[in-house]
Amino acid sequence: MFNESSFSQIKFLEGRWKGVGPDGKDFFEEYVLAEPTVFRSIRHADATFSKATDGSTVALKDGVITSTWGQFTWKATSLSDSKACFEPVAAPSSFCWERVAPDTITVTQRWVGSDGKEQSFVLTLNRVKR
Repeated sequence: MFNESSFSQIKFLEGRWKGVGPDGKDFFEEYVLAEPTVFRSIRHADATFSKATDGSTVALKDGVITSTWGQFTWKATSLSDSKACFEPVAAPSSFCWERVAPDTITVTQRWVGSDGKEQSFVLTLNRVKR
């Protein structure tokens, strides 16, 4: 069971970030604390952060923290002031956000491939200064 205090531990996500996707292309995300128990992740078309192209929500409700992106849903399994991990409810993979430096976060995705073997991919997000 999580509460508003534990939810606030993921405030390390707040801000604007640049990453490089598995396809080798840059992407730009912004994490906004919209309410004390709702984070919005907004994907932007470019470094101007002026055109949203996609988004997701992380929210606390009834002691459960859920991440929702399109038709996919995950549930938080652990939180700290530097790491948040989610397991799939209706999604193909699990993931963790981890602050590895004040201006650097990694996102690690894990899944089981069609060959039955566990696989993972790590993205690095670097804070974009305003």
